[in-house]
Amino acid sequence: MTDCVRLAALYTIRGHLDDEPPDGYYGSAEPSASQTETVIGDYGDTEFLQLIAGKDAHAVWLVMAEAMDSLKLMEPRFYAGILRKLNK
Repeated sequence: MTDCVRLAALYTIRGHLDDEPPDGYYGSAEPSASQTETVIGDYGDTEFLQLIAGKDAHAVWLVMAEAMDSLKLMEPRFYAGILRKLNK
């Protein structure tokens, strides 16, 4: 789960790198093609990050959503902590 938190943090940081994000970047129902990563890049050397490098981002996010649903049931406090970090 540490790797999941790191990946979430990386995506959060990546979203804030630009001084002014593009229109609709936050909360857009359908991000534009330029905002959507179709293939996940190489973000580090952890087992998780190496495993997902080069994979279809949509498929990986579906797996992560399922994992988060499970985490919500098994470890609600940890799940809530992740959501708090992502909302910052």
